Amino acid sequence: MMIHILAAAQTGGFAEDTRIYERSVDSTNLLLDYWWVGALGVAAVAVFVSLSGKRRNVGELEARCTAAFGDVDAILAERHALIPNLVEVTKAHAGQEIQVLDRLIEAQQAALETMGYNRMTAETEVGNALNQLINVASSMPKLTSNSEFPRLREELTRIEEKVTAARRYYNTTVAEYDAARSAFVPGLIAKVSKMPRHMRFDLGDKREEVSQPQTVAFG
Repeated sequence: MMIHILAAAQTGGFAEDTRIYERSVDSTNLLLDYWWVGALGVAAVAVFVSLSGKRRNVGELEARCTAAFGDVDAILAERHALIPNLVEVTKAHAGQEIQVLDRLIEAQQAALETMGYNRMTAETEVGNALNQLINVASSMPKLTSNSEFPRLREELTRIEEKVTAARRYYNTTVAEYDAARSAFVPGLIAKVSKMPRHMRFDLGDKREEVSQPQTVAFG
């Protein structure tokens, strides 16, 4: 029994042996001395979360622009598929050469060969040539009485209305994207991330003429 008491006296308590109290005091003092490191860490996390949110927002707006432009392109493809039928019917029943047919064919060819956003200008020329052809056709009774024209008229009217609606939606998405990019931080994020700019579907001098869905009337 005497041996155990002497051993305890020689070794001391667990707290004394491990210096728990002294260590806890040292740790507390260290935290108090370097509290700003923790504050910087919290601030860094907050900034990272904020930048990630802005990056996601700008990315979503850019993706909407791309998708909307794809919708416009798909509808324009429908219009291009209809043009050859319109040209053939016009040639077969006009009974004379119509100069606007050459303009329409050339405009369509140019649009199909133009890539990217420059195609918008080319597609505007296609629309103008279609309008001119329709105006010429309306003054030719033999052409307007052909049974193919009611079908072509309805189809072209439907397509032009879809083009107008899709173009407006696309321009809206571009406006929202541009507004987001105009702010310093989102603009910097977009630049660093190499997000492309998107051009609006500008109708130029013909804006007022075709700002509404284009109607088709053969006579």
